Amino acid sequence: MRLSQKLGALCAVAAAAPIVAVSVLVHYQVSSSWRDQVDQRLQSDARAAEAIYERRLSELVSAVQRLAEEVGEKAVVSSTRTEREGSSALARLQDMLPRAQNEMGLDFVLITDPSGRVIARNNDKPAAGETVMGPNDKNPIAERVIGESSQRRNSPAAACVVESGDRLTRMGLDLVAQVKRPDGTSVDGALMLEAGAPVIAGGKFVGVVLAGQMLNNLFKMRPGASHLQAPLVADIRQSLFRDSDPNSNSNSIEDGGAVIALGDTIISSSVPPSGSASEVALRGLRRDPASSLEILQDQGRAYSLAWRPIRSLEGGAIGAVGIAVPTEDLAGPIPPLDTALLVTGLIALVLAGAAGFVFGRALGTRLSWLADAANRMSLGELTTPVVDPTVPQPTRGLLNFLVRDEVTRLADQLEQLRDSFRGAIERMRKR
Repeated sequence: MRLSQKLGALCAVAAAAPIVAVSVLVHYQVSSSWRDQVDQRLQSDARAAEAIYERRLSELVSAVQRLAEEVGEKAVVSSTRTEREGSSALARLQDMLPRAQNEMGLDFVLITDPSGRVIARNNDKPAAGETVMGPNDKNPIAERVIGESSQRRNSPAAACVVESGDRLTRMGLDLVAQVKRPDGTSVDGALMLEAGAPVIAGGKFVGVVLAGQMLNNLFKMRPGASHLQAPLVADIRQSLFRDSDPNSNSNSIEDGGAVIALGDTIISSSVPPSGSASEVALRGLRRDPASSLEILQDQGRAYSLAWRPIRSLEGGAIGAVGIAVPTEDLAGPIPPLDTALLVTGLIALVLAGAAGFVFGRALGTRLSWLADAANRMSLGELTTPVVDPTVPQPTRGLLNFLVRDEVTRLADQLEQLRDSFRGAIERMRKR
């Protein structure tokens, strides 16, 4: 390969390399910045979902307190066991509880005596000895309310509770609560929003109203439903992903939704199905309980999820509430930016490579011309002037600054050497 070709290729690579490096750096910086913005947006939406969850707990507490006040005012629960077990009182309770269940959107509601023994529940007559204060199966909400009331504080309590076993069966929720995982196993426990309030009659603590909403599986918004009556994930989706109106304060991503997890499994979702799938997305998938941001695949689609912990009454994390958005919907300007960077980079690469090649080839050509001139001089050919063919003669000012370099000076020196040789030869001939 000739020197001009080698120099041309080398200069082309040297000119193109910075263009490639800058393009990669710009793409990385922009992608990283956009990813940070997306993560912050997801976390902000997850905090909003957590706020809706906390609002739901407050609404549930208020509803249960009103029911407890109604029970106390109507004296359907007495401070004496004989009166509590009277047929007329129990009949009034059995009429009151289903109505309250429907109006408040509850999945269960029951009333206990001050010791925790169930004296009425919405779906059936309690079994003999049925209690929420069993030695191995204490309901933490009822336990808190009874403990507070025994100290005359009469405070309500609310939190998420995991219900399972016989109590879930007695409430008729065991089959409804099951969530199937893709591997064929199932989640049999139910994550419940529960609230309890003391029943006060005649200034005395006579019982506890305990009510709850199940979070497993439920996701459909009932027409005309209030916030309290709507499934939590549907309420969150309606608040955060309401429509695609650009003037709306809600998220414009129509395929986004809310998710709730019990332990490491997503038990409820309002994320719309993908393609021809009939079920909501993500339900039943396993998640990483230690991660607040993650990406999961379902129904041939990737989803970005952000989580906030759901804590028990004691403060331990038993689940999580969050939002999920299709990952491609969060790409934002990255795909068009990739195209723009690719086109711009290719144009710059071609131009820089061409300029480098032309410059390198021209430099190689000049050096080759000087080599030919030196070769002629070595053979005694001194008639052809040694002048750099790329430099116009004479040159001045800026043009002189641009075109005069070491190669030009070497040509001038060879020309002076040629003149010296010719002069010496002429003097020798005259002798």
